[in-house]
Amino acid sequence: MGVVFVPRVRTVDVRQEGTRVLVIEDGRTILDMPWDGALALARAIHVKGKAAEELAKAAEIIFDQAILQRLGVPLGLTSNPDMQKVACVEAAWNSDLRRWIRSGRAGGIASQAVFGVPRVIKHKK
Repeated sequence: MGVVFVPRVRTVDVRQEGTRVLVIEDGRTILDMPWDGALALARAIHVKGKAAEELAKAAEIIFDQAILQRLGVPLGLTSNPDMQKVACVEAAWNSDLRRWIRSGRAGGIASQAVFGVPRVIKHKK
């Protein structure tokens, strides 16, 4: 197994040569992998990037989730239980939300049940 060098610059070249995918920095190949390995790596990076984005945008997600809860929509924007709890508190006690969305006008927050992010799960045949 080869050594993986972490790029020091912000830009790298990604090239395809035959059935291999190459990541090149300053003219030097730092990753050389088969196409299926490149797709698996890209999928893993995408998943971890989205998880990091969720943490980076936690305040916005919590506020949006609180709006949905205040309206009585049982749909979740996050499956993170800590963020759901904070959103529940925000929906119940944020004075701006209480003023803008009165619980009598909307479905309300009586049950405070949130089901998390909807997903489509594909099974291999």
